[in-house]
Amino acid sequence: MRFLRYICLLLFMLPCGLCSEVSPVQTQIVSALHPIHASVTTVDLNPKTRSLEVACKIFADDLEEVIRITTGVQLYIGSQKENPAQTTAKIEEYLRKHFRAEADGKPLSRWSFIGKEIEGDAVWCYLEVPNISKFKALTVSNTVLTDLHDDQTNLVNVNINGQRKSAVLRKNKTSETLDF
Repeated sequence: MRFLRYICLLLFMLPCGLCSEVSPVQTQIVSALHPIHASVTTVDLNPKTRSLEVACKIFADDLEEVIRITTGVQLYIGSQKENPAQTTAKIEEYLRKHFRAEADGKPLSRWSFIGKEIEGDAVWCYLEVPNISKFKALTVSNTVLTDLHDDQTNLVNVNINGQRKSAVLRKNKTSETLDF
């Protein structure tokens, strides 16, 4: 049953190919189209650069809504109305509050927001933490959209030195330590 739930979660995260211009009315319609509230994050250690490369896939309408509610700013992600600089700043600001990582119990250096990419009705957000020292345990904390949806699920897949571990985070369990 648990495996079936993850398959359904991943299927809903696939792009639906909605148009790039999304009005507030369309945003409400899109919200009804994806009743599962989920994000997927991958964390990969690049062995050549010793950098953690992070990619977060989040439904664009949910991200717009939570930023509008918390800051009063409407972003229009991926539309002609979008102000790219403002969108980047607000997404980075939101992610800094809602995604963190610690190596062996020590906070990692400040990550850099590399950019974003629209894929269907979702937005990929790319982050990087440079110069990572060797570690045995990585603690990930992800509260993305848990302030918007009580049933939000944030799946985090971590790949370190050929080992893959995953964490399923929710409003009542916002962090997990993965041993490598």
